[in-house]
Amino acid sequence: MKTLLAVISETSPTPGWGPASDVETKVERQLAKAVGIRQFGVNHLLLKPGGESARRHWHEHEDEFVFVLSGVVTLHDGNGAHEIGQGAYVGFPASTPNGHHFINRSDADVELLVMGTRWVGEERIRYPDQADPGPFSVFRNSRGDRVGGPR
Repeated sequence: MKTLLAVISETSPTPGWGPASDVETKVERQLAKAVGIRQFGVNHLLLKPGGESARRHWHEHEDEFVFVLSGVVTLHDGNGAHEIGQGAYVGFPASTPNGHHFINRSDADVELLVMGTRWVGEERIRYPDQADPGPFSVFRNSRGDRVGGPR
């Protein structure tokens, strides 16, 4: 059996799929996929000053966990804004309607480790700040890859 070992600096960034400005302020690498993990995701997220992790959202079936590796970031969730720094972590259990995202309001880069379930089949995501908050359906195959729905 082969040991599946990788290094962040040698892991290709995930292609951008959000607004064009995200490409300049956010770099995401899918670490779990690089070593063959399919049941949950582990992503390294670098937010440059002004960068945002995603639109504020919550999942019906997928748990999320975020650990701050370095820097200071602002978490925006249903309870307001929370400034958190290196060593802090937060969890978002599935089916808990607490829309969340992270914004780098500092002058330095922020590194986050983002982990979450890869729900096989239909997952429904809600965006509470959007004119149409959803739910929006995305679909994953048994390898954990999104195969349908918005990215």
